Amino acid sequence: MADGLDLGWSLGTLFRSWQTTVTGIVGELPHGPRGFQLLGALDSDRRAPTQAELSAHLAIDRTVLTYVIDDLAAAGLVERRTEERDRRVRRIALTTSGRRRLKSLRAKVDAAESALFPGLSPVETVTLRALLERAAAGAHLGTGEHDACRVVADILADDGAGASRAAGVAFGA
Repeated sequence: MADGLDLGWSLGTLFRSWQTTVTGIVGELPHGPRGFQLLGALDSDRRAPTQAELSAHLAIDRTVLTYVIDDLAAAGLVERRTEERDRRVRRIALTTSGRRRLKSLRAKVDAAESALFPGLSPVETVTLRALLERAAAGAHLGTGEHDACRVVADILADDGAGASRAAGVAFGA
């Protein structure tokens, strides 16, 4: 049966393992892993994103995202800021409390993620993570063709830069 494993099964198995592990760590956070990912998306020196930008980046329906932000705001972890030039636009930013909470949770999640690939060496784990991040960035920011396999093939054909971590992925940067 192991000979017939495919990419979808592999990614699904790893995602379920990640989700179970991370839920155990961030479960008390409003919306668990989804809330954690939203906080992580806000942890940047760049200008705070709009709700629409967050929705597109995290692939969360804008209506659902409103509830996630409401609950994180009620917990004092994020705040909505009105855009000075257009008062209809709301930018979402971490509060000081949100930044502290994210830092604490991120350390725990990072430690747990290091055990996510038990069949790989530490070097292989770093390489795989870099490739996955780059493939995801290519699929997310690409030309609309979301073919992660093609992106990985392009990375492997690259001139050795394939193991470098993707940078500037969030919000089209």
